[in-house]
Amino acid sequence: MTHWTQACIAIWLTLFSFQLWAAPSTSEPLKVCVGDGSPWPPYTYWQGETRQQKADTLTGFATDLVLSALESNDITYQLVLMPWARVQHELARESGRCDLTWDASYKPERAQYSRLTAPLYSISLGYLYIGDPTTSAQPTLPISGSVCGVNGYNYAGFGDNPKPRFEANTLQQALRMLEAGRCRFLASEIEPVLGGIRLGLYQFSRDLAYISLPNPKAFHAQISRYAPQANDLVVLINNYLVSAAQRGEIEKLRQHYFQIGSL
Repeated sequence: MTHWTQACIAIWLTLFSFQLWAAPSTSEPLKVCVGDGSPWPPYTYWQGETRQQKADTLTGFATDLVLSALESNDITYQLVLMPWARVQHELARESGRCDLTWDASYKPERAQYSRLTAPLYSISLGYLYIGDPTTSAQPTLPISGSVCGVNGYNYAGFGDNPKPRFEANTLQQALRMLEAGRCRFLASEIEPVLGGIRLGLYQFSRDLAYISLPNPKAFHAQISRYAPQANDLVVLINNYLVSAAQRGEIEKLRQHYFQIGSL
């Protein structure tokens, strides 16, 4: 089989799979949920305090990827904003308020009620702490001291390293706990915290340093197994990611959003 023939077959399969998802004419729009408790720059973030303001300004690298995959296939959707823990609860319900979300990592319990696409991006895990990031006198792994985190976040990627003992409802609340000395470390994905502070989405007045864990953490679009044609939606988004990468669109998004966050 020639290279040209292989390329034509690959293109045909991609075009065919893009037609797999077709909502019944009587169905409601796809319920696309966003966890609105903590901005996640440069992947998903917004401006404003009300849910309408957040929906109107919703943007980010992962946001653009997922919504473009839906829009390019003429899939109508309705944005629903709610706390992240509630998003997961609704995805797990057969008649839940959520069909799809993103910025989701793998957990065995999530695999019971949802499907994950190919990774949208991977970022560093680690521990943030108050300190001068330029100094050589930094804590080392394994850390010793109390750890804060956020309720509903997935800390499986921290392995045998210390998990949070104190959990806040939002990332901003966890940062306040760290700043107030209620814990020595904040277990978190590093880039969204630093990017959020640089963008003014999070308030933190002290010097902030961090220790990175060696293995990055992958994040995906997550589709409820009860969503209309859930498996076909996974295929559709996966194929869009391949196509967008081949057209150079993913690299353009990286240059745009990562420059904004200075990451």
